[in-house]
Amino acid sequence: MDLGFNETEEMVRASAQEFLEREAGPELARSGDADAFWSKVAEMGWPGLAVSERYGGADMGLVALGVLIEQWGANLGRGPLFEFSVLVSPLLEAAADERLKKEILPRLADGSSSAAIAILEQSASWRPEDIRATAVKTDNGWAITGTKHFVSYGDEASQILVAARTGDRPSDVSIFVVNREANGISSETVNHASGTPTTVLTFNETTVDVFRIVGSENEGWPFVEALMQKGAAFRAIQLAGLGRHVLDITAAYVKERKQFGVPIGSFQAVQHHLADMAVSVRRVEQLARQAVWSVAESSPDAAKQVSRAKLAASELIPQVCWTAHQCHGAIGFTQEHDLHLYTRHALSWAVEFGDTAAHTDRLADALEL
Repeated sequence: MDLGFNETEEMVRASAQEFLEREAGPELARSGDADAFWSKVAEMGWPGLAVSERYGGADMGLVALGVLIEQWGANLGRGPLFEFSVLVSPLLEAAADERLKKEILPRLADGSSSAAIAILEQSASWRPEDIRATAVKTDNGWAITGTKHFVSYGDEASQILVAARTGDRPSDVSIFVVNREANGISSETVNHASGTPTTVLTFNETTVDVFRIVGSENEGWPFVEALMQKGAAFRAIQLAGLGRHVLDITAAYVKERKQFGVPIGSFQAVQHHLADMAVSVRRVEQLARQAVWSVAESSPDAAKQVSRAKLAASELIPQVCWTAHQCHGAIGFTQEHDLHLYTRHALSWAVEFGDTAAHTDRLADALEL
């Protein structure tokens, strides 16, 4: 397996780096106003990068999308690109009703619409038994009742993918595509460490047409597992991008900051810090790129590769950030310094789609230990 970039992937990397360094970064992350930025992202065609040409996308595949998401993490890109390009669009294209694909995918691909996932509940667990929201058959389709937590861009999305219980067995879960404007949906905004708009969505007998179920009744849990696996792989590569950027800005700082008349980068202790950071970042980069490739190729080893990558990323990249704070000294611990933004994002992404404990268990299961 060659983890280097081919010509197309290098083109994506270079254009993403150039655009995001100019348009994104700490200033955008602090402003909270991403509308103008998102319009430019849509013009770049990124929302449809991995969507098939049949539905208006570029059909460049998940590996190219991984290259983009790595740069998105490095530059703190803002907007629901991750939510619907990594999670929603591939699932709909693989398993949704054709009417649903034609209704939603072209609008996701051109950036004129957006989508979010509502899987997790109060326990924040990815176990099937913790899905308590229910969907009951009606004369017109389904009625969903329950509360979903940690829904990124839940108020801004046009469509919400909702996991609900439709049977008595723990795995009797189905996924529905719910219009955000449907009846019986209320929301509560919650603060998120990364600044991502996050909501708690409550569904009160929200009606859903029969064709808006993804796949078959009671057969949705494998799709939830696929969402977690894909989300973990792409969060890992997003963390890799963030870690590389933190390493770069720290290396630049220690070359300029002087104590006792010399750059602090000349001190052996600081050099050891930078060396440890570089080894950690490189390790996560390799594991994360391998994980994205394994997911894109539906490799039989994907579960192992993804858990290895997310475990390493969740453990090492926050540590890279803490070491960067030490290298920056007092200024690195002030709220006004950009490093705080990267650290908050790293800590948030480290626990999403499974933290170190969850992926330690999943890796042990995959290795049959």
